Amino acid sequence: KDSGWRLAQAQQKIRELAINIRMKEELITELIKTGKDAQALNKQYCRKISELEQEAEQVRAELSDSQKQLQELEGKEPWDPGEKRKLQEYRTRLAAAQSKAQVLCRKKQATEKLVSLSAQSEKRVQELERNIELMRRQQGQLQRRLREESEQKRRLETEVNKRQHRVKVRTGRSSCAAAFFPSEAAERQQRLRDQPGAAAGEEWAGEQETALQPGGTGMGTCIPCLTASRVHRCSKTFFLIPNLTHLLLQALTDDIVRVSSRLEHLEKELTEKSGQLRHGSAHDQQQIRQEINSLRQEKDQLLKQRLELDNKLRQGTLLSPEEERILFQLDEAIEALDAAIEYKNESITCRQRVLRASASLLSQCEMNLMAKLSYLSSSETRALLCKYFDKVVTLREEQHRQHIAFSELEMQLEEQQQLVRWLEAAVERQRLEMDRQLTLQQKEHEQSMQLLL
Repeated sequence: KDSGWRLAQAQQKIRELAINIRMKEELITELIKTGKDAQALNKQYCRKISELEQEAEQVRAELSDSQKQLQELEGKEPWDPGEKRKLQEYRTRLAAAQSKAQVLCRKKQATEKLVSLSAQSEKRVQELERNIELMRRQQGQLQRRLREESEQKRRLETEVNKRQHRVKVRTGRSSCAAAFFPSEAAERQQRLRDQPGAAAGEEWAGEQETALQPGGTGMGTCIPCLTASRVHRCSKTFFLIPNLTHLLLQALTDDIVRVSSRLEHLEKELTEKSGQLRHGSAHDQQQIRQEINSLRQEKDQLLKQRLELDNKLRQGTLLSPEEERILFQLDEAIEALDAAIEYKNESITCRQRVLRASASLLSQCEMNLMAKLSYLSSSETRALLCKYFDKVVTLREEQHRQHIAFSELEMQLEEQQQLVRWLEAAVERQRLEMDRQLTLQQKEHEQSMQLLL
């Protein structure tokens, strides 16, 4: 939206600059015409100025003679009537000569101004040409900005179309999956609607911990749940793609490679637990032995399944739907096994920290925070957990409020920036409008000067 607004403003300014350039070019034409008319009159006015200067010299000479004769008559005593009339006549001639000299001076100044019209027109033409060059540079810059904005707008539209296409594709896939497997989709939605509360959350956490234990019975029951969606997706893919044999063999090869890497990771974990077994306490050693035995059993099962898959791959036979399901269950079981190993490693690390803290407490006779927490009862621990859970919820609510306030401030800032851009565009439009009006007045003035000339 902002890019579209900038694009429209740039186009509007380009049009206004084109109008101003055209008007200034017309004004230059009028100035050139006025200059030509003034040049044609320059010769006449130059001759007239010469004549006025000669006439002014004669008037000044007559004025000087009249002043001398007047002084001579005024110096004679007594005056007769004839001399008085002559004295009055000289005074009248002197006043007329002074008045004529002033008129000639004003005519000369006016004529010189008319002669200077040509030079003034040339200066104004040069100034207008500079203004036109500046406007053309601005117009070129705006055209480059217009191309950049158009390119950016095109890229944004392309990106938006791609995202909309991806969203449509994902929506179509989800609808197809729901059409193929309606029972699973309904079950998933029911689970989302019936999300448990706090007590149910504790029960769910306990079930998940039991399911993640290698020796427990939850592993076998959680594997189908973990792999159901993936089996359905793969079954849908196999149903839609024509080249089924090639894709099945490729998927089988990729899964075998993934199983091999997971088995190597499992071997490293077993080695680490063996090292911990040698340095742990008696109770911990017994528990770790059980965990290691369970992990070894899981590893043997995975190896057997991998050998079976290798044999099928070497024979080039396709897997049955049950074997494909087992293949995906194997993948998800390895992921669950990795999670269980990570959980046990964290548990062992916590126990080691508790043992170190206990030894430090016995040696220094002081308690730290972790030691105090370790001595709390179950009810006290739950109360402390609820307290800090409420605190976390409060902090999350405060963070949400701050995020909303920050979003509002961002919106206000964006509105202020939009207002500033709008005002700047309005000022620029007014400046161009005033320039057009001034150019029009100058054009009318030049036309009036042409009529006068």
